[in-house]
This record gives sequence, C-alpha cells and structure tokens, in this order.
Amino acid sequence: MSPRQLTARERGVLDALLAVEFDGVERLRSQSATAQVYGGCGCGCPSIDFFHGQTNGMWPVVNAGVRDSRTYDGLFLFTVNLPQVGDVLGGIEWVGQGDSDPDELPPPGDLIVTAAG
Repeated sequence: MSPRQLTARERGVLDALLAVEFDGVERLRSQSATAQVYGGCGCGCPSIDFFHGQTNGMWPVVNAGVRDSRTYDGLFLFTVNLPQVGDVLGGIEWVGQGDSDPDELPPPGDLIVTAAG
C-alpha cells in the first residue's frame, strides 16, 4: 500500500491522543505533523499504521475509551522502536468489544484519553 494522508477524523483522533502529557510526547507531536498512513488491520477495523518496516517492538503510550459506549470499545496510540533512531509513532489500534467494528475511528470529542502506564 502506498502511504496516504490522514483523513480529517484520523487527524483529529491523533491530535486528541497527543494532547495528554507523558515522557516523549513533544517528539511524537512533532512527528505527527508529517504522519502518513501506511496500512491498517486486515479485519476491517479502523486501526491505522504510521510505520511500515522492521522494528524492535511496539509500546502503547496513550489509551482512550469511548464515552457512552455500551461495550468497552476503545483504542490506543503506540510507538515502535527503530534501531539507532528510538521510538517513533507506530499507529492507532482499535480495540472493539462489540459484535462489529465501526468503519472509522470515533469522533475525537467522544474519547476519554489517558497516558498509558
């Protein structure tokens, strides 16, 4: 898949996730300005990846629940670790608990965002 620009909804969710304070958030905020989508989950959920290639693992840095959800639907922002570079934006992972997944990420205003840890 060729990289593409984030949709307005994806950009809004990314900005909401990066609005909380945690170690390294400034670096990730800087990276978010040029973030592109390189892929997503094959199951059809709205997860998106900002990185494509070999990494040294992934780590959740921000968790978000969906306000007024009847299930425990949510998402998290994760970083990936690149050799000789460090942590970079990895993607947004949807965690759905309902019978079906939405076509897109929830509106940013519906998210309850907290730093992971």
